[in-house]
Amino acid sequence: VGDMSGSGDTPPAGLVMTVTFTSGTDMDSVYIDFSSSTTVICILTCVPFTSTPRVATVVQDKSNNLYLFASPNTPTDGKASTIEIAVTGAVDESDITPLLTDMTLQVGSGFFGLTILDGTSKLPDGEAIAVTSRPLLDIDVDSVTTAVVASPAAPGFDALIFVIGAAFDPCVLCNAIVRKTGNRPPSYGNPCLPGDPTKTYKDGPKSTADLVQETTECYTNIADDPTKPVRRCVYDAMMGSGYDYYGQSIDRPLDR
Repeated sequence: VGDMSGSGDTPPAGLVMTVTFTSGTDMDSVYIDFSSSTTVICILTCVPFTSTPRVATVVQDKSNNLYLFASPNTPTDGKASTIEIAVTGAVDESDITPLLTDMTLQVGSGFFGLTILDGTSKLPDGEAIAVTSRPLLDIDVDSVTTAVVASPAAPGFDALIFVIGAAFDPCVLCNAIVRKTGNRPPSYGNPCLPGDPTKTYKDGPKSTADLVQETTECYTNIADDPTKPVRRCVYDAMMGSGYDYYGQSIDRPLDR
């Protein structure tokens, strides 16, 4: 992806493309092949990779949600157990809130950490794990406290990158809602919101039990109509997306 007109423009921080793989693809085995000469980054000239680096990227979007992206993301590499971030400003002014039910927030002198303390769980890749009350424009990248700890701890990550103010919306393509899993999803024209574990939704009539929202899913905005239950939002391939109403990636239209 790039500008081939010669204008010199660069893409903004955030989502630049969406890639849809065919049904049945084992996404746990999909990762960047740094050994290929095709994998390059071009600014004025193209710079290829001479090895496969282990890189951890911490992203904060415009809503102040924090994400971790680790590469290469394979079953044995690219996993992390802990994020620690030192800031030059007051930590208590950042108001950090974990978004995962099992996640623990650790606050120290001039830094905060996010981890899951069960001894086995890894931090999820590409999922909102915490939110702060402000953009973290004062991260102390030179502090020995600022780190992403690999799991297993060795070998560690070769580089740690921060992206602040990324503009991407995981729900921007949602165009249908699930009233009940297995039923045909009706079209939905209003914006959907990323899941919030402190909120609920329903997968059936109003009388069914409330279910906890997941940060990897999208849901209707209750402000649209407070008399109706919150529903899960999905992509409907019949309307040009790439997911069926089970949330599974597909490469064909839904059967009607």
